[in-house]
Amino acid sequence: MKEIVDIAYRTIGDMTLYIDLFLPDNVESPPLIFWIHGGAWMMGDRKWCGLKGQLERGYAVASVDYRLSTIAPFPACIEDCKYALAFLRQNADKYPVDFSKVCVAGDSAGGHLVALMGVSAGHKDWEPEGSDCSVNAVIDFYGPTQLRRIDHDDNVVETLLGVSVTSAKGLMASPLTYINGSEPPFLIIHGDKDDVVNIEHSRLLRNELEKYGCSVAMHTVFGGGHGFDSPAVDAVVNDFLDYHFKK
Repeated sequence: MKEIVDIAYRTIGDMTLYIDLFLPDNVESPPLIFWIHGGAWMMGDRKWCGLKGQLERGYAVASVDYRLSTIAPFPACIEDCKYALAFLRQNADKYPVDFSKVCVAGDSAGGHLVALMGVSAGHKDWEPEGSDCSVNAVIDFYGPTQLRRIDHDDNVVETLLGVSVTSAKGLMASPLTYINGSEPPFLIIHGDKDDVVNIEHSRLLRNELEKYGCSVAMHTVFGGGHGFDSPAVDAVVNDFLDYHFKK
């Protein structure tokens, strides 16, 4: 494994945001897993990097910082994630990755952000001018999708939005708002005993994607809470990635 860490991709005021990139051994131009961490939008950083085990299977993994909700309200977080992907693509000569094969993946709040990445390509207000922020697949681990219906502490969502949970801004932050049938394949994974983000959020996302004829699979972890370690889930993820990127 090769590590290229502390890649500065954006500076806002006195804050610099970074990417860590991990490359598998002996693979030329590997597909990229673009990881967005969870933490209720208000904690965590790029060191919370999931799916690094995929390095052994020939995938590169990038893990990104974004402005937390305690620093800047939505849409700062999704803007930063898109700027990070745009930065990597704009500097493709430095990073030996196949940017035509990008899977964006994340858990919890990161799951929400990867779903937004998947449904909002071309959103000019959130993307650098002239950039390509499209992705080729999405893996959403138990992310909230309908923020006006979220089941945990309203203060978490109000901190994210900067306004009341009942405001119209909740619709702007909902992945369901943007689905139009042009989305990449989605894999949604959720535990049916999740007491932080109810599984209904993932069902809503799946149903909306299906309504528009999008490719979507949902895997329910029976007895699973908010986070799980499951060989069965690992196998589902492996199959999804390989089907779309190693055919």
